Amino acid sequence: MQRRAMPATQSPRVQKWLPDAELDPHPFCSWLLELGFDLWIHLGYDRVVLAPDGFHVAPGSLIASNHQRDVDGPMLGTVLVRRRGLRFLGALPFYATREDLFRPGILARLTVHWPRSISTLLGRISLAWFFPLGRTEPIRRVREFTLGEALHALCEAGLGDADCATLLNARGRRETNIETGALSVREAANHRDLPLEEWWGLRRLTLPAIKKLAPAFRATVNAQLVHFAQRLNDGRCVYFSPEGTISLSGRFGRVRAGCFRLVHMSESAPWVQPMALSYDTLAPGRSRVLVRIGQRFRADLALDRRAFDAALRHAVLSLAPITPSHLLARFLLHGPQIFSERDLAAWFSRGRATLQARGTALDPLFARVTAEELAGQRLRWLERRQLVARAGEAFRNTCPRDAKPGWRKPAAIVRYLDNNLADLVPDIERALPC
Repeated sequence: MQRRAMPATQSPRVQKWLPDAELDPHPFCSWLLELGFDLWIHLGYDRVVLAPDGFHVAPGSLIASNHQRDVDGPMLGTVLVRRRGLRFLGALPFYATREDLFRPGILARLTVHWPRSISTLLGRISLAWFFPLGRTEPIRRVREFTLGEALHALCEAGLGDADCATLLNARGRRETNIETGALSVREAANHRDLPLEEWWGLRRLTLPAIKKLAPAFRATVNAQLVHFAQRLNDGRCVYFSPEGTISLSGRFGRVRAGCFRLVHMSESAPWVQPMALSYDTLAPGRSRVLVRIGQRFRADLALDRRAFDAALRHAVLSLAPITPSHLLARFLLHGPQIFSERDLAAWFSRGRATLQARGTALDPLFARVTAEELAGQRLRWLERRQLVARAGEAFRNTCPRDAKPGWRKPAAIVRYLDNNLADLVPDIERALPC
């Protein structure tokens, strides 16, 4: 008896569990990697998904969301694939990510502040093989184009023998200490004592040097966008962060040109699927993450760049739920220095009522837990994190109001979430004065 031969790239078991396995060059590895991400997310985070009834991603959709942490991409992926046991009901999208992550030595750059021996060892490991398994593909961004790469690009443009100092602007010459006539561009590009991979490249070149690189730079970006546009034309889904990078401050950054150019490069107006993430991290236990999914809409090709960017920004920000951590962050940075548990409970109650009356998206936790319970639970956590201290029957606010935004320290998270709240409620000073 003869058996029907199966295509080499298909696996009957994985095809059952991965909706588009026949279109994936590494279906088993992609399935296994996404399964690992999904299990890791469930172990490390308390994920809450708020989605319309019957939600599914339409083929050929451009997925857009805010971008606050490195975990955002894997988090959204686990929401979109909708795992049921070992089976994924939805297809994994293609992610546009920074091009430099695919280059040799990237781990050395990312760990430059680690011990040199460890950083050097990690620099020998390439990630270029890993990202395709998770359907991650490169897009070039100005921010990650380093000075070392810029100098090598100048060599390719025929300026390798030129005096390097003449192509560096005042900032570039000051930081590199390269004097006129000291080094050629080729010599500087291969100089081992200069931290060329730590500096943005185009910000340290003269305007004539940038103009020399511009044609090749734009051609590369254009080719990458054409590639993603073809993905949309083929009915695949593509994830683009409108901001182009992680927000370091908590505020939603300027919408970059990538999304606008991508929808205009597609054969027809693609669906846009807006999503938004909010983090409720000023609380005990696993970090709560809320992923809210909006109604998809067709990209309006009649809009100019400014109007398109404004519409996309509004579509994402209007979805982001305000969590107890948002209100708590505002209270700590703008509220009284001495307060009681009852004062904090009243703040939660007033904030919830005000925002609900305005139609602002709210964390469902507000409806399940009373303001008094929230205040008591959060104060115990704040006390352990030394952001408040008991003062008799009251509490003294010890959170530094000059903290810089970030995710590593509780005070930095407070500042980050307060900045984020100011974006979600632009008239926060009038709507919720402390």
